Parts: sequence; structure tokens; C-alpha cells
Amino acid sequence: MKKNKKTIILGLNGWPERGHDASACIMVENKIIAFAEEERFTRKRYSYDSLPVLATAYCLQEASLSVDDIDYVVYGWNLPKTYKMRRGRFPFTDLQILELIFPKSLYKYKKLPKLEFVDHHLAHASSSYRTSGFGEASILVLDGQGEDASGTLAYGKDGEIKIIGKIPISYSLGYMMEGACKYLGLRTSDAGKLMGLAGHGKNGKVFNNIVLNKSGYLITGFPEDKAIIKDSLDEQEKVIKFWRNYFLSRHPLNVKKMSSFDPLKGNFINKLSFDQAHRDFALSVQKSLEEVVIHLAKTLIGKTGCRNLVIAGGIGLNCTTNGRLISENVVDDLYVLPATNDAGVSIGAALEKAHQIGGNNPKRMEHVYLGPQYSNLQIKKVLNGLKIPYKRSKEIYKLAAQSLAKGEIVGWFQGRMEGGPRALGNRSILANPKIKRMHDAVNGIKSRESWRPLAPAVLEEFRKDYFEKSIYSPFMLQNHKVVKEKAKEIPAVVHANLTSRYQSVKEKTNKKYYLLIKEFYKLTGTPVILNTSFNIGGDPLVCTPEQAIKTFYSSAIDCLAIGDYWITKK
Repeated sequence: MKKNKKTIILGLNGWPERGHDASACIMVENKIIAFAEEERFTRKRYSYDSLPVLATAYCLQEASLSVDDIDYVVYGWNLPKTYKMRRGRFPFTDLQILELIFPKSLYKYKKLPKLEFVDHHLAHASSSYRTSGFGEASILVLDGQGEDASGTLAYGKDGEIKIIGKIPISYSLGYMMEGACKYLGLRTSDAGKLMGLAGHGKNGKVFNNIVLNKSGYLITGFPEDKAIIKDSLDEQEKVIKFWRNYFLSRHPLNVKKMSSFDPLKGNFINKLSFDQAHRDFALSVQKSLEEVVIHLAKTLIGKTGCRNLVIAGGIGLNCTTNGRLISENVVDDLYVLPATNDAGVSIGAALEKAHQIGGNNPKRMEHVYLGPQYSNLQIKKVLNGLKIPYKRSKEIYKLAAQSLAKGEIVGWFQGRMEGGPRALGNRSILANPKIKRMHDAVNGIKSRESWRPLAPAVLEEFRKDYFEKSIYSPFMLQNHKVVKEKAKEIPAVVHANLTSRYQSVKEKTNKKYYLLIKEFYKLTGTPVILNTSFNIGGDPLVCTPEQAIKTFYSSAIDCLAIGDYWITKK
């Protein structure tokens, strides 16, 4: 290695067997240069059973690096450990894996970097703690499972992470949520829908097989991990089966499906029909999750004495639980990585390796705009090639704000694509939250169920005026009660339980997006807009200008702001 050469680390997630949320992250010294999920390039949601080949190619291109420049490739899963626990041996060499990540059809190189593996929950813990800006923090990792646990309690101080305790796979909160989704006829990946449905519940109770104790909790009637860890690379299906049996015996439900014609796809699709019993069941699931997480947070803080909490893993996406941790003063401050699902472990793996070799001390992550971007010149070339008429404006945010004020729905494609499952103002569909019918209109555009809530983006300086007991939340990962007198002002983004999953917006973080909301405020007197992800029909978030244009013309979106170009259908 040349003297003074900067250390370059490629963090990865994604595997051809039982893998999901494939992603890649490139770090140069202690700085994250690029991060993206494989689904954005393959257009296959959640990128199941995939390696992050295209995400890796993007990261290297964005950082202007070659394979020869990389010092370490680090996986956010300890794959050898996972295999050995279940099948006795890991059947792949480092060379085989690296040649799959860097196929010779895409790359030319003289040498390959060193390959390493990080325990999954350590990668999760690192992803949130090392981007939180906290010198000291209690760390709670909760997901489906890692190699040997479904949860990890840890403590971070001065850059070091100490594991305090682990939760068995059999007690997985992630799999409880997935089991409930499957029981309702949803996909196991639909925990967000389940949370939305819970907001319509009226009579929910914590499940009686969950027992809270001094060390955490246990779930009665479920087998020990040694009885289920055998051959599969994870225990998802086994634990979900136990939950299904529990639900059938305690909460019997009939799920009805309705068939309707989808003109975009040209076929009939099935939609689920839920009554109050289903809504109450969803509320029971949500309440059960909240009570356990709050108890775990209190237990962990009791052990560490630190009231700064970071959460990692898929459960960190449950914004209702996050909101309670703040509003009920369980914690002083809360940080959740925007890509807290498994996609984020590529960030965590890279950060953990950087810490091991250099003691990195990164600041709080202010934004996650780390994906591909397109210049006005590139966008213009696409528009001209498709013969699409447009208007160019250096103040595109004013045109968008004017359209929103008139009740039009705007596609917003700007800057670098955000990472994580929430649209954060660069790949967004925007609408006027003051107009109640915008809720159904936008859900209709996205083929979403009408009972699902939509989120507001608010100028940070007005946040406390609209959301009770709230804190700064740039990544749309907290749910709080809407101030009573404001609920009538923004009806399109107020859920049935009078809460909203808001996004705080600061000028220094995303200037053009901030100016758009500020202009809307000047026109309407409301510093809030409706913001949801720029995609339709279950597709991943749009990544390229071509995808944005296709989505615009195949939906009821009225206008498209793409770079400095303004497009309408008139």
C-alpha cells in the first residue's frame, strides 16, 4: 500500500440464498461517498436473493474508483458463521464471492481486495451508533434475526460498542410482525401496512403469550432456538408458523379478497377487505410491539445509565413506537438510521471496519442523499430524445408550489436519490395537505389501500406548531399527535388516530425542497406539504429520468419537476 493512501472500504449486503435488501456503500477514509440499494437498479423490490452487483458498480462510479483501489470488502452478515451453525461448513471461498461481486464482464483489475465479514447485529449497531453523533448511547437492535439472535442490547461509548445481551430468534419481534402480516393476507414485507391498519383499530390488547421480565421478555409456548436452528439459513418460516398457530387459536379471523381490474397492468388484481376485527387485531400487534420495545428501552437504559437511544434493524421503521419513546419521555434523544432495515448494514459494515483500523468518529448523518444524480444536460437530452415539451426555470420550486396550491399533484425529481424506504424530498410525489381529497387521490395514483396514511413534510421552524411532543425528524421515522387545531388545516396527512409521520426539513439539508415548502407557505399560509415516494404499483423508488417520466405519464400525476425542467400534460 502506498504511503498516505486513503483507506477505501466497500460495505455490502445481499446474498443469493435467503437474502434481501441488497445494497452497497463506499467509504473513503471516514466519509461515506455513495450508498444505494440494488432494487433501484434492477427494479425488483427488496432485491430478494441477489448480490449487490449494480449497486456496487454505481458506488465505484460515483467515487471514481476501480476495484484495484479498494482495500476491504466487508459484509454486514457473518456468512461463514451462519452456514456453520446450520450446515456445518461455508461452501464458498473468498475468491468465489469476490468474483461474483466484481464479474469480469464489468471489471478489469490486477488484484482483488480483502474480504471480511461482520456479525449482522454488530453491523446494524454500528450503522446507527456511528451515524448518530452520540459519543455515548444505548443501542437497541431488533429485526427478524441475525446469525444467532433476533435482538441485541448494546452500549456505545467513545466509539466502542459493547454487547450487553441478546434475544433468541424464537422471540423475534420482526417475525411476529411478519407472521401477523401473513395472517391478514398481506406480504411478510408489509409491516408498514400493518402499522397503518392499526391506526384504525379501537380495541387492541397486548398478546397474552408475551411476558416482560427483568432481562427483557420471553414468549411462552415457543420452542428454544436449539430446537429450530437446523438446516435453513434463517428461521423465518418456522417462527412465523408458531405465530400463525397462536393467532388461529386466540384471534380467529376471516380474510376476504375482492377482485378489481387494473387498467395499467391489463389484468384483475385481488384486494383485501378488512372489517373492524381485522383493524383491532392489527392494533393488538402494534400495541404488543410497542410495549416490548418500550420495556426493552427502559431495561437497557437501566443497565447503561444513558438516555440517548439509537435503534437499528427493521423494527426501527415502526415510527409509532419511535414516537412513543419520545412523547412518553422514555429517552432524552432518539436516532434511527434512515436505512435501518437490512440495506443499512452495508453502511454499518463499512463503518465498523473503518473504526477497527482508524478509530473513526463520524458526525451525525444529516441526510442520506447518497444515490445517483443527473445533470440538467442529461435530463434535457432525455426529454429531447422523447420529444417531450418542457419549460425551463431556475426557480422550479416556485412552479411546483403554485401547482400544489391549486390542488395539482406534482412529481418531484431532484438531486441525488435518497437511501432507505422513505422518500425524503428528492424522489417524491407531492400534494396539497389542506385538501382532504388529496389523501385518496394520491393513494389511488400509487395503487395503495385507502386506509393507509400519507406523510407531511414540515419546515423545521414550524414543527412544534403542528406536532405534539415532537423532536427534529429529518428521516420521517417518528409518529406524533397532530396539534388539535392544526388537524383541520392539513386533513390529507392526519391519520385516523390523529397522528402523522412527519419529516422535518431544514434549508441546509435540502435547499430546493425547503424553498418549495417555504413558497407553498407564502401562497397558502401552511408550512406543510404532503410527501410520498415517487413510485406506483409497488415499484421501487424511481432512480433515473426515464423512470420518472414513465411513471409520470402512466399515472394521474399532473406535473413533473425534473431538474430545472417543468412538464405538464396540458
